[in-house]
Amino acid sequence: MLLTDSEIRAAQLVKYGSEARYNATSYDLGIGEIIDAGGQRHSEVGYAVKPQEIVWLISRENIKLPTDITAHASIRTGLCNHGLLALNIGIVDPTWDGPLSTAVVNFSKSEYFLKIEEKFLRLSFLKHNEPERARILPPSSRKEYIAERIGLAKTNFGSTFLNVDELSGNVARRIIENRKDNIVLYGAAASIIIGLIVVVLSVATYAITFPRYNPYGDMDQRLKLIEQNLKVGGEH
Repeated sequence: MLLTDSEIRAAQLVKYGSEARYNATSYDLGIGEIIDAGGQRHSEVGYAVKPQEIVWLISRENIKLPTDITAHASIRTGLCNHGLLALNIGIVDPTWDGPLSTAVVNFSKSEYFLKIEEKFLRLSFLKHNEPERARILPPSSRKEYIAERIGLAKTNFGSTFLNVDELSGNVARRIIENRKDNIVLYGAAASIIIGLIVVVLSVATYAITFPRYNPYGDMDQRLKLIEQNLKVGGEH
């Protein structure tokens, strides 16, 4: 069952919330902290997100869910219209107690200034039967939660999404390496073929018999004729 605004309030699912953020069947989380790719925190005014840049947004509110309520989080349409999309949204498990966050990337061609307190995630709450295997999650300290997100920003995420210059450089290097490999392969194949041709020609040269030239052949015949004439003359 999808909870209405009054039911969300009655269940006290949102801590440090604002009345202006309640919708008919949802609640809009506001930005409490912005963490850039270098791990710097921005919590006073806001932060200008550059094209392709990734930042972490942490809610000002805490969400506390009992075992029979699950929350669904989705990026607000207003941010999507400006080219900002969330990389990790979805289900908030029962018994969660703490702030919520998401990494967003600016897919537009221009900077977008994210303001502190700006709405960024919309939560809807679904009431269900008690699960058989409900996990009791410990409360998440806000200080520890922010420190964990700072660590993720510094280590797991780059400063930009799909760095085009870096990707094109890697592609060019791979093309050159592949061409070098092909040249070496074709050169080796050509060397083998030329070697085989030389061997075949050498064998053929020795296998074919040519008529042998005897420079003394005519002289032998003349001597034989003289001997025959002498014998004939002696008999007479």
